[in-house]
Amino acid sequence: MAATQKIALTLLGLCLVCDLVLCQQQAGNDSDVAESRTFGHHFLRRISFALVPGAFVVGVITTLLAALTVVSMKGLGVGVILLVLAIGQMLSRALPVPAAAAYAAAPAPVPIVYSHSHSQQPVWLEKEW
Repeated sequence: MAATQKIALTLLGLCLVCDLVLCQQQAGNDSDVAESRTFGHHFLRRISFALVPGAFVVGVITTLLAALTVVSMKGLGVGVILLVLAIGQMLSRALPVPAAAAYAAAPAPVPIVYSHSHSQQPVWLEKEW
């Protein structure tokens, strides 16, 4: 088993060395290429054509995000105002007010005169409102 692994590793190393030598020979033969196909003049032309639609898409996305932010802030502001009003209402109901005790007294009864005719004595009724 160990002998088989040594032979396999030796063959692998020999293949790597041969590939390295072969690649160096081919690189030496291709020195007459003046401009690469990937990042040359044609690449810059393609990028310049794609720049205008790309900028348009970025502008549209930015505008939509700004509008969404404004609408969200408006909703957040209304929510905060409603929350403050609700908390104020809960506090006003929960906390006792010392001045309210004077106004809680029952009003004095109001007398009402009730009579059918002038021959009888009037009847005084007291009613609590």
